Amino acid sequence: MTDLLKYTLQVALVSFMLGSLVDVGLKLELKDAWVALHDSRFVIASVLSGFVVGPILAVVIARLLALPTPYELGLLLLGLTPCAPFLPLLSDVAKADAAYTAAFIVIAALGTIILMPIAVPFVAPDLHAGPGVIARPLLLLVLAPFGVGIGVRSLSRRWADRFDPVVRKVVVLNIVVLLATAFLQNWRDMVGAVGTFAIAAQFIYYTGLAACSYALTVGLPHNKRSVVTLGVATRNVGAALAPLSAVPDADPRSSTMCILAACITLLMGFVLAKILNRFAPERRLKIRTG
Repeated sequence: MTDLLKYTLQVALVSFMLGSLVDVGLKLELKDAWVALHDSRFVIASVLSGFVVGPILAVVIARLLALPTPYELGLLLLGLTPCAPFLPLLSDVAKADAAYTAAFIVIAALGTIILMPIAVPFVAPDLHAGPGVIARPLLLLVLAPFGVGIGVRSLSRRWADRFDPVVRKVVVLNIVVLLATAFLQNWRDMVGAVGTFAIAAQFIYYTGLAACSYALTVGLPHNKRSVVTLGVATRNVGAALAPLSAVPDADPRSSTMCILAACITLLMGFVLAKILNRFAPERRLKIRTG
């Protein structure tokens, strides 16, 4: 039974990572993203918030709460992987700019693939994984499916729009299977996490990310500011799990920390999107004139 759960968890994890990135690529308009990537103020704010503030805040929170090493590693890996695959959905809720959402997804994907292999050996020497070992699953499980989705949309928007709902349903199914299997296999670790501030650390972390990224983007229009805030305050759980999947002796509690993030980042993301929606200029104008 344990072997079956382990195998099911691995299949669900890989399927989730592949499907979620293909789904993002199928919706991504490269032309729109290319225009937004020429906005230097937006790009600088995105990089600073996602790849400087994110990792530093993860280290600070992990140390202040004295998280056990495996949970600390999980939080540090999450700190290196901004932007959940469901960012476009959150952006719609917050009335954010679709083109800038596409641009942030590109920045986050490339930044994660470049930074993670360099940073992980320094922040997690006990993981015993060199840059090559970490880069390999990121290229296979992040860049490749992302590129496939973009390629299909570039060849035929019609087929991309047809495939997207199917891929999205598969991703949702994988999330359910992943969480259920992870709970059955690791329920003791999940229950144990309650008494270690592991769950509280994530809520504090995402709240801190939202506050810091919103502050760093002061001066940007609401629809662009919301993109950065939502992209930074949500995490790509699949990318965070990729290095752990490449190391056979990785502590399962690190994976548990990342899997817990799948639920927490989704919840926090929707709450944040609703809050940002209240600050949308068109909504505030409607309230004043209504």
